[in-house]
Amino acid sequence: MKGDLEFNNCDEYDRLLERGVDDKKACRKQILAAFLASLMSFSSGTVVAGWTKTTSYKNDDGLTIITQTETSWIVSSYVLGALIGALPAGRLSHKYGPKRLLLWLAVPMTVGWLLPLVDINNVLFICIGRFTCGLSLGATTVVLPLYAGAVSSDTLRGRTGVFLDFMMCAGILFAYVTRSWLPGFREFHIVCSLIPIAFAAVFNWMPESPSYLYFVGKYEKASRAMRWLRGRSFNIREEFNRLDRSQWTNKSISKTRIDKKVMHKAVIISFGLVLAQRLSGAGGVIQYTVNLFEMTGALIDPNTASIIVGVFQLVASWVSILLIDRTGRRTLLLISSSVITVCLAMLTCYFYLLHRGDLADSPWKYASLVIVCVFISGFRLGLGPIPWFMVTELISSKDSGRVQSVMASFSWFLSFLIMKTFKFLIQQNATALWLSCTVYSAAGLAFILFYVPETNNKSREQIQAELSID
Repeated sequence: MKGDLEFNNCDEYDRLLERGVDDKKACRKQILAAFLASLMSFSSGTVVAGWTKTTSYKNDDGLTIITQTETSWIVSSYVLGALIGALPAGRLSHKYGPKRLLLWLAVPMTVGWLLPLVDINNVLFICIGRFTCGLSLGATTVVLPLYAGAVSSDTLRGRTGVFLDFMMCAGILFAYVTRSWLPGFREFHIVCSLIPIAFAAVFNWMPESPSYLYFVGKYEKASRAMRWLRGRSFNIREEFNRLDRSQWTNKSISKTRIDKKVMHKAVIISFGLVLAQRLSGAGGVIQYTVNLFEMTGALIDPNTASIIVGVFQLVASWVSILLIDRTGRRTLLLISSSVITVCLAMLTCYFYLLHRGDLADSPWKYASLVIVCVFISGFRLGLGPIPWFMVTELISSKDSGRVQSVMASFSWFLSFLIMKTFKFLIQQNATALWLSCTVYSAAGLAFILFYVPETNNKSREQIQAELSID
């Protein structure tokens, strides 16, 4: 038994060596680079959860009462920035490098947090500040997956890809907690403005994408970056030959029927996953958690409930990191989508009974917290993180930046529609809203089951070969 175990471990080591991870030290360096890059996602999470009604602060001296219409614009203004910021991000990453662009994105994120402090009673300043943060956020959701994919071997690509979602969950929880502890609006914005500055200070020491450096002709820098990420014994020449073959193949068959077929399939899969992700309603739940629990009348402080939900989604995202390279993307997507569909059906029933008055003075009022926690955990397990980076696995390096930009912008466009309408719809007819989300989620589950392939531990060339098969 022991001998078999040692043999299996040797096989596993050889497999890792063949795929570019020649020792544990190289593994840690790849994970470190991707993790430090994802600190921009942490900062983005504070933007996502950085605004609810003013009673969520202990003391908002000088902050005037804001109407429901103004609140909806403040909440959704960052999403408008995100859908605009995402569009040029892929092209800019290809031109200037993903590392350099991520460092630049720290500037609008910092400015966006500080701008509302000019006049905290001016809703326009708040909206412009959140819009500016959104520009950085949207670009981050494009550039971070590109950087993580570029610095990671095939066997680590899933874990580093989930860092975007995990750190965003951490940022959301951080915002929930600090918003409750800090005395007011000003202090919260100052604290959040320091995060992108800290990111720039530590991430500046990480290497640029080796593939970017190689394609722009900086071969010596590309070799040093690759050696730092993959270890001394890694065959750099073979990796660069693979990049050359990939680039030559992209140029030579870009107009063939097979290549177009692969591209069409990959785009359909990517946008289908985005639709399933956004139409689940998870974005509205995260943004309006306080209002959601106030509607149920459950005897629990809505801000406390928000923190509980934040803890659940952070833990679920961490579980996703642990499982994604073991169970695979498709399996996690199926589990995630199934849990979401069941929870949405339960929320439909819950709000139907709540509307009828059957839950008055009933202990079942607390069921809403349980359902939402399971729902958001299921979302963060698969459907939350995977669509953000799966496009970089399905599409060639030549086109992935462009498609990632369009996909991210489309995602944020859907998010904007949801943010602007979610609160109104849930107040008008919560049962119908949850029923619609249930139907959309069930359709998304069917799409994943019949159309989405497994990409775990496969090179981009292998994935594209499978997509070319009828």
